[in-house]
Amino acid sequence: MPYQGRTLRAVDPLGTPIEFFARMDQLSSIHQKYALYKGVKPLRIDHLNTFSDDVQASVDFYNQLGFRLTEYTETEDGQQFWAAWMHRKGGVHDVAFTNGLGPRLHHVAFWVPTPLAIIDLLDLMATTGYLDNIERGLGRHGISNAFFLYVRDPDNNRIEFYCSDYLTVDPDHEPIRWDLKDPQRQTLWGAPAPRSWFEEGSVFAETAPRKPKLKATPIVAP
Repeated sequence: MPYQGRTLRAVDPLGTPIEFFARMDQLSSIHQKYALYKGVKPLRIDHLNTFSDDVQASVDFYNQLGFRLTEYTETEDGQQFWAAWMHRKGGVHDVAFTNGLGPRLHHVAFWVPTPLAIIDLLDLMATTGYLDNIERGLGRHGISNAFFLYVRDPDNNRIEFYCSDYLTVDPDHEPIRWDLKDPQRQTLWGAPAPRSWFEEGSVFAETAPRKPKLKATPIVAP
């Protein structure tokens, strides 16, 4: 793969494709080359979210790789994870898992400098023929405290534009628990998530999704 050193390709216990590598070619920083900034002005890929048919198993595996749990959604009886957010770099999450038909990609998130960058993107999409690509937002998550917008790319993959989350560099940070039926879990303010957000995802090549073990339904927009 271009720019990436020797790579081990594998799958996790749930079937999600992953890669391990130790080296990558370094390029010069472009953070202050503002003439290159276009559209929403993304500065980095922040995290991935995948559908998992067994969220607890996903958490257990990535915990062994050194990921730490920051927030989680649990069923009302407190017995099973419905979703989980885990990190390595000190943000809220680098990977997240949502209960559902999986493994499938739920979304890739790009971190942007300010909420105004997302508002500018909405204005641009609304006037360039991409209004129907807006799936969810604007809004603020209760989980992660992030200001968000979800759109679909031309291939129908879900992309999140994301900012204003918090840091978890304190190793004593206690994971935050959310009840599955708490509406502010998914949306602190803004419209509730549409059904497509819970049901539609991108299939990984040569990987057959499985029905989730947990049968539980979150709050869905009418």
